[in-house]
Amino acid sequence: MKRTYYAFLLLFVALYLNNGFAQIPDDEFSLLRKEISIESKKSPLAGIKKVDEILTKFNAQLAKHQQIRLLYLKSWYQISSDRIEEALSTLEQTRLLAKDITEPGILYSYYGITASAFNYIESYELALDNYMKAYKEAPLLKQPQFIQQTENNIGHVYLKLGLLDKAEYYFNRFYNHAVENNLLSQQGVGLNNLGETAFYRGDFNKAEELHQKALALRKKHGYEYHQSWSLYNLGRVYFAINELDEAEQFLNLAIERLTKQNAKSKALMPKIELARMFISQNQPLKAEKILEEVVLLSKDYKKLSTLKEALTEIATLKRLKGDFESALSSLDERNTVVQQIAERKSSIGLAHMVSQTELQTKEMALQQLEQEHQLAMSIAKSEKQIGLILLLSFMLLTSITSFFLYRLNRKKLQLQNLLTRLKRTQDKLVESEKMRAMTTLVSGMAHQLNTPLGLVITANSSLQSQVEVLTNKLSDKSLTQVQLSHFLNESNELINLSQRNSERAAEMIQTFKMMSAKLQMNERRQFEVLGFLRNKVPLIIRTYNQSIQYQITGKEIVISSYSSVLLKVINQFIENSVRHGFEEIETPLIKISVNIKLNEIEIHYSDNGVGIEQEKRSKIFDPFYTTRLSDGNLGLGLNIIYNSVVHIMHGQVECLGNDEGAHFLIVLPKNISSETVE
Repeated sequence: MKRTYYAFLLLFVALYLNNGFAQIPDDEFSLLRKEISIESKKSPLAGIKKVDEILTKFNAQLAKHQQIRLLYLKSWYQISSDRIEEALSTLEQTRLLAKDITEPGILYSYYGITASAFNYIESYELALDNYMKAYKEAPLLKQPQFIQQTENNIGHVYLKLGLLDKAEYYFNRFYNHAVENNLLSQQGVGLNNLGETAFYRGDFNKAEELHQKALALRKKHGYEYHQSWSLYNLGRVYFAINELDEAEQFLNLAIERLTKQNAKSKALMPKIELARMFISQNQPLKAEKILEEVVLLSKDYKKLSTLKEALTEIATLKRLKGDFESALSSLDERNTVVQQIAERKSSIGLAHMVSQTELQTKEMALQQLEQEHQLAMSIAKSEKQIGLILLLSFMLLTSITSFFLYRLNRKKLQLQNLLTRLKRTQDKLVESEKMRAMTTLVSGMAHQLNTPLGLVITANSSLQSQVEVLTNKLSDKSLTQVQLSHFLNESNELINLSQRNSERAAEMIQTFKMMSAKLQMNERRQFEVLGFLRNKVPLIIRTYNQSIQYQITGKEIVISSYSSVLLKVINQFIENSVRHGFEEIETPLIKISVNIKLNEIEIHYSDNGVGIEQEKRSKIFDPFYTTRLSDGNLGLGLNIIYNSVVHIMHGQVECLGNDEGAHFLIVLPKNISSETVE
């Protein structure tokens, strides 16, 4: 958040460009803003509460641009208090309010604060998209500092994404502008940013030089808070070049300064870096004490990223101590945090895209309402004129009759319009339900694919970074055989990691394809169900390294259907029994019975496993529903069964109650007519 401080100031200053009419004078409005500022120093939540109080109390007296200024403040406090969803909702309100305001600073501020929200939750692609939109709006303000600050923000996002050349380009533009205009604080920021870029390139000498310059400038001009970041970055540099005494000194100074500045949450990363250094020095007690403190503070401040880093280092520490069980426990907790981060990014990103669509719909609706209002005003004016004419001219009875007929026709037209609007509303509700279902499906797929694709991106990014380091060493003629061998080994591991997770993603995509009712299937044919099952089920059971007993009973019946699809359904049932039902069963047993019922057949499948709880039976056929997500299950098996039975074989499938194990009933027609096949 430290890097967005100047951005916030500039965004807020942009709001002063519009001095339109307000029922509350500007000087009184400034006093209200001071009250908010005083409250926000207690906590961001106090600032939010104060903004709401003022909006409620002075709602009728505030001009639109004044309301927007207050809502921007509120959204900023919401971001600071980790209420990102609420902040995006507040920003949506400002966008609707700003539709009739031509002030260029309004859109610049909207995109800038929205980008800050996504930057906060590390959704860097969405942050970059909004910063780029703000960048297009910045020249309209006709003040260069808005352009330069936005370039600095864009550079930070590129840095987080590992695109160092692009990051360095924007950082250089920001720093050169600061030098040309003698902006000392911005010069310190620019030097710090360029130092971080050099650090990630592996050019530690250059990184040290730039961070030392930034520290000297900040000390000279009394920028106390920003000195802590120079100290932190120098600590990282000295740790990287194995000058551990200096690293410890600078990291401790950074922690001390940040704590003194009441920025305890910002001191978490220097503490993690210090713990890493103690681990490298084989000082586990010191490292463990720091990491436990970081875990507690991360949970208090809801800092999931630092919590993830701390748990990773704790797992490493436990592994080095030989406490593998505790190490696995820490890794499990870390993976849960990673999943929470991914789910939050996914849900907020999806909600943002949906809200943008809804925002456009609302803007169109507001335009339509405005047009209807203008039309109503015109109609009301016309009716008034007609009434005056009637009163003054004492129209004849025929004229009065004509007037009532006119009114009757208007009522009829209004009723017709009302029916038309009701029909449109009905259509919108149907589309809304479709969108909800699609949102659920997309969210589930995104959640499942996030982990393997994230690992692929991480592996590729790491490999790219190592290639750049190797290229630099090759150019400098400092490459050794040991370094080359180390690079080849790590490259092979990263490529294997990328390959495995690419294959995992491909497997997931294939599984997603099977959710469609249009599964690949063979031609319909006639076959004896009981004999078919007695022939195929033993072959399926043999594929599992487990002693499983089975019973296949019933009456023989010939049906015309898809034998290959039925085989997939039975195979999926058996797989579910093995994976979910038989883990603690000494003598697994599967029972399949075939019954005849008029023009249908019933196939009962049951096992003696752990069974399915009653409250879960209504959800088990839903896509992505699983109680074993941590084991890698996608929760698609029973959904595929449902699609196969219902949409391909035109039957029914349900989960029945059972005293022991799971019990499913499949009802199929004896013959699938050509009219029912798509």
